[in-house]
Amino acid sequence: MLRARIPLLSAMLSVAPAAALLAPTTRLGAAARVHARMVAPTDQLESVGARIPIDEAFPGMRQVHADPDVFVIENFLDSASCDDMVARAEPKLRASPVAYAGWTQDFSELFELAAKGPCLWFALIGAWFQAQGDVSFTKLDLAVHTLQNYALLLALAAGAIAAFTKARTSGLQELRTSTSTTLDDLGAEDGRASGAGTFVRRAARLLGGGEESPAAELEAQARLFEAPTIIRYEAGQALAPHYDANRAATTEDADRGGQTLATLIVYLNDVRRGGLTRFGKLQPAAAGAAGAKGFGAPPPSASAKRAPAEGLTVQPRKGDALLFFPADAAGTFDERTEHEGCPAVDEKYIARIWRHQQRVRPPYGLAESQLAKLGALDA
Repeated sequence: MLRARIPLLSAMLSVAPAAALLAPTTRLGAAARVHARMVAPTDQLESVGARIPIDEAFPGMRQVHADPDVFVIENFLDSASCDDMVARAEPKLRASPVAYAGWTQDFSELFELAAKGPCLWFALIGAWFQAQGDVSFTKLDLAVHTLQNYALLLALAAGAIAAFTKARTSGLQELRTSTSTTLDDLGAEDGRASGAGTFVRRAARLLGGGEESPAAELEAQARLFEAPTIIRYEAGQALAPHYDANRAATTEDADRGGQTLATLIVYLNDVRRGGLTRFGKLQPAAAGAAGAKGFGAPPPSASAKRAPAEGLTVQPRKGDALLFFPADAAGTFDERTEHEGCPAVDEKYIARIWRHQQRVRPPYGLAESQLAKLGALDA
């Protein structure tokens, strides 16, 4: 699910409040899931707190960016697990959903701007015009008319902002042209783990206690996961720049475990042309740079590439995983993790798990009966 932004809206209100309220912009800007704020230049973006702990000794782990940390895990999933997820997902694929994250905060900020600015001034001006030519008009009458005008203008502003929010939500589907579905059954008919089951189990080890984690620890970690989402991009399909975290997660994502603290993506097929995952605000460190585990001259099979003018890009390679952290361990939104799915040329499949702050319950998370399979199923 994608979350979207309203760029520059507060600035527009301060410059032309009446016009902005009556005909708000539908410009999408460069990113999603940010709110009514000016976007700072990349070199002015601040670091956030420490990310959640992970198993940094996980096999195949290679760090491709530090602060914010981005990892590529080579051969994270075997080919059979990748194929199984694709086969199970294909009959269920539907247009990928898009959500307007942060709408509550945006609505509140826009309403506050309207209340302190245009509504107040227009209420006063309107009352002043009403008083012209009426010799019996008293200060009390002026106050009463001002309050009446103010209440009416607030109601109109609220209606305009609500209508804009609704229209914005309806129009966001253009940001995402892929198809997707979720896989919430972790077992296969033969008693072995399905591809989704293997993905969840290895994700729990990566984001939890490591390769030797007991079943109880795996289950506890997987409680924080949304069910694996499988996404297909056909030729020409893309996902515009966006964020996986939400500034208003406490309110809007309360029913899905709160803030998104980690994103784990596995590429389910080799993609030779197009389909890059791009972090537009990040640049990979030069070969041999210090301070990031795994930096140095990458091996020939590495899927992370340097694109000096275009940010950090990752080339999809079957079985490889991409791990990054949309927010710090305390849930603070990290604006530097803006990313996108570049237009596909070859067909592209990915599987994604979002790790949240608290238990993610169905329908977003995994059922108790499925979590219990993590320790019982054969890999």
